[in-house]
Amino acid sequence: MQEFDELKDLWQQGSADQPSSAIPDVSKASGQTKKKLQNEQLKGAICLVLTACFIAGLAIWGGFGFEHWYTYGAMALVCVICLLQASSMFYTHLKIKRIDETANPKQHLSQWETYYSYRKKLLKWNGPLYFVLLNLALGIYFIEVMAMASATFMLVFGVVYTGWMIFAYFFLGKRVLEREQNRIEQIIGELKTIEMQFYK
Repeated sequence: MQEFDELKDLWQQGSADQPSSAIPDVSKASGQTKKKLQNEQLKGAICLVLTACFIAGLAIWGGFGFEHWYTYGAMALVCVICLLQASSMFYTHLKIKRIDETANPKQHLSQWETYYSYRKKLLKWNGPLYFVLLNLALGIYFIEVMAMASATFMLVFGVVYTGWMIFAYFFLGKRVLEREQNRIEQIIGELKTIEMQFYK
């Protein structure tokens, strides 16, 4: 999100000083920011696709010899979850790519505002869904994997795993989500102000 702040500051500088002459410089900086965000999403999508391929390879050629079909089904589910998340990131990459930094200020700001709105909506459901599906898949996978473990080990593992998941989702995840949403809302408001300055 640092790139968002940099973009915001540049737009503010452009509108406060000499809007017309500053627009080319701002557009150039916007293009650089856009490229960074695109690469971020694209790299994440590629990593998730490679992860799905790796897990699929383990399931097929790993020689684990699992007795139950649902254990392999859990591995397949993890692959599907990774691919779905990769699709979401690639779609986000395409949305960023459609932002035209050569457009006039009003249109350009509107495009960024639309992206921020999309990002805010995505964060509301993507995180919870990803969390539930991934833990469901891992839970199914652990049924057979942990079957031969001692009761003490299973208890300790279960407590640690559950505790970490709850902490990660309800504390770390919620804080990150809330901070990012607040920042996006702030940027949207400031972009609206900058747009008004261009056309006041």
